[in-house]
Amino acid sequence: MAEFIATEGFGGPGEAGEARVFEAVKAAYAGEEALGFWRYPLVTRQTVREPDILVADPELGLVVIEVKSLPLDMIGSVTGYHWNLTRPYYGKTAINPYQQAHKQAQVLGEMTARKSRLTGLATRAVVAVPLITRDEWDARFGQLLSDVPMLFADQLTPVRLRRALEQTPPVRYGEPLDDEGWLALRGALGTSGNVPKRQVRHLQAPTESRRKIDLIARCARHLHAFDLQQELIAKTIPPGPQRIRGIAGSGKTVLLAQKAANMHLRHPEWNIALVFFSRSLYDQIKFQVDYWLRQATNGERTLQTAQHRLRILHAWGSKDQPGFYRTLASQVNVPPLTVANTPDASPTAKLLFACKALLDDARATGTSLQIFDAVLIDEGQDLVHEEVSLSFQEKQAFYWMAYQSLRPVARDALLDTGEPESRRLIWAYDEAQSLDSLVIPSTRALFGDAGAQVFGAGVVYRGGIRKSEIMNRCYRTPGPVLLAAHALGMGLLREGGMLAGLTNRADWKAIGYDVDGQFRSGSEVVLTRSPENSPNPLPGFTPEPLVTFESFLDRAAELRALVAAVQRDLAEGGLQPSRHLLIVVPGLDGQPYGLQKAVFDALREAGVSVYLPGNRDADVPKQRWPDTDPNGFWREGSVTVSPVMQAKGNEADVVYVVGLDHVAAQEDSIKLRNQLFVGVSRSRGWVHLSGSDMAQTRLADEIQRVIAADGTLKFVYRPPKRQLDDVG
Repeated sequence: MAEFIATEGFGGPGEAGEARVFEAVKAAYAGEEALGFWRYPLVTRQTVREPDILVADPELGLVVIEVKSLPLDMIGSVTGYHWNLTRPYYGKTAINPYQQAHKQAQVLGEMTARKSRLTGLATRAVVAVPLITRDEWDARFGQLLSDVPMLFADQLTPVRLRRALEQTPPVRYGEPLDDEGWLALRGALGTSGNVPKRQVRHLQAPTESRRKIDLIARCARHLHAFDLQQELIAKTIPPGPQRIRGIAGSGKTVLLAQKAANMHLRHPEWNIALVFFSRSLYDQIKFQVDYWLRQATNGERTLQTAQHRLRILHAWGSKDQPGFYRTLASQVNVPPLTVANTPDASPTAKLLFACKALLDDARATGTSLQIFDAVLIDEGQDLVHEEVSLSFQEKQAFYWMAYQSLRPVARDALLDTGEPESRRLIWAYDEAQSLDSLVIPSTRALFGDAGAQVFGAGVVYRGGIRKSEIMNRCYRTPGPVLLAAHALGMGLLREGGMLAGLTNRADWKAIGYDVDGQFRSGSEVVLTRSPENSPNPLPGFTPEPLVTFESFLDRAAELRALVAAVQRDLAEGGLQPSRHLLIVVPGLDGQPYGLQKAVFDALREAGVSVYLPGNRDADVPKQRWPDTDPNGFWREGSVTVSPVMQAKGNEADVVYVVGLDHVAAQEDSIKLRNQLFVGVSRSRGWVHLSGSDMAQTRLADEIQRVIAADGTLKFVYRPPKRQLDDVG
């Protein structure tokens, strides 16, 4: 079916004609196979503009349509491809629209051929004049029709438009695409076909091998289908706020990085901030933004060349690393608060205390915080708190600070929506990964009564960009593992009934589940997850269970088994210690750190190299400043052992979650359940759960029920303590 994406809302000068042609193209391809973009983000050289309209057609290849919304009396004369104008058009008295479209078609053809390896891809270029009919043009320039392929106002009907494109001579000749070629072209134009490829050894491993490294290599070669929602999120620039709710492993961080890169390429004059909570994500996000800048420009733009306008900022920051809060504190000209001079509390609470104080200072001094044109927030669930004293005028302090840091969108971009003003605040979150607060970062929760003013009326901006997106497809975690993560994190099969979760069919469907039954107290509900929404292919490559659990008599026995399993993965499984393996330790207060040390000691005694996140060096206990690396999470040659908070946003092929007795002791704690969900959902492949002295616990029985469920979760619904329904 045809899929069309308007990358930025219509509304600017001269866009009415482009909108008319774009809608006509959409109508012409209704029910057909096609992929179309209004202003595809193509920036390879300063002389190349993004195409007004790009159509990918399995029969015609790529078609670039350059739209010129000129009345006939503005065109004084035409010589070949050269048009002389009777009055200036965007400051120009002469234009060459076909040459412009021709060049874009050439560049796009080269780019997609390079990415898809389609050597015989046809490309076409045509000039559309939606204000001029063919008869009008014919009467004045008819003898020149053969020089420039044209699309006239009276050809903007489905049949005539398709015929005009079919009759357009190719810039580059090629054959119609077969199914494989069509999928390759869609992948080359889209996000899913261009994500950074994993570097896995033994890529030519035999398909009959059951070694973990060979199975991982087979998964790495697997290509995901074109995902329209990913394209809508990554390539569109909303004219106001946008909320992105995505399940674990859906690619929120990757898409925000691509979105930030596209914003910069489209609007290099904008000041853009991409903000995140976990310092261990810093290097990953920098890599992603740099990758997408290079990908879009064939290596000509990088994060280094963009960083004066496009800034990657930790939510707080430190003396040696700029952060979002510290940047705004400098704007207000007040000394930034630090962890040491904020009240004793969680990291989130400390940050929000500082943000509230900064908002008070800005209000008291009358200082404007407006220095950014767009702010994108990752890990949005970790930047809220239920403590009322940390709110600013009944709004979440960090988000209101971010909103106040934005300049209002220019009036011509508001698209006649009626909002008094709009600001580009874009935040992504997964409420199931919240480790410190139980607040869901919906618009209402963030801004209170001001939410209606922030978001404006309606759910879609003019041009089709949605104000809210829900991502339901998990690319990272295999379906059985994600199912177990949700079941354990929410307590769906818990003896006493679920602790947290969605309470209606629509919201479960929105995150990729099929539902049978009614969410009425005492009624049975059945949840399943289709392979389409969990495209990781590992379950089809191996018959072995991807989720296992074992309870041991004591911690010493648990650690001995852990060491033996890690050694098997390294020796027999062919895995590397770093990034293939991850050990996660849950618990509240000091529990994770005591367990982390015990795991560290056991592995080191066995000769296994270990890295503790935040350390400067591997194979040493927890280090203190200055022997630290706050952004560090991996070290080559070492197995990372991490508390859940630091593991957020990272992933590995085999994840060991140890010490589940910490969760069993308070199995009704939603925060511990969220930790369990985060730990399990870090996996790209296998998850091994373990604990000591758990044999007679409710949690052990529940875990066994989840594993035995084999992809079908049946439970009797009881209203949970925490509802995760999408409330806007």
